[in-house]
Amino acid sequence: MKCHYTLFIMAAGLLVYPFGLNSSLVRSFCGDSDIYYAGECQIGWGYMLAIVGVMLTVFLPFFAKYAPKEQLSPTPLPTLL
Repeated sequence: MKCHYTLFIMAAGLLVYPFGLNSSLVRSFCGDSDIYYAGECQIGWGYMLAIVGVMLTVFLPFFAKYAPKEQLSPTPLPTLL
């Protein structure tokens, strides 16, 4: 249950992050930045990978639930001599 709260906080932080680009402090470093434009600054790979991680965390459990399940016989483990 604790993971759900962490996922929600992570997703909320990723959604709120671009609003900081409109602040006066960021504008002093990045030039003419806005919510949808980072100015001279670049949004790093960490932000993009965090978005992909949240998306995978949300969607993969649904894929696993509805994936076709095959009934395979377990393979025998090799015996050690």
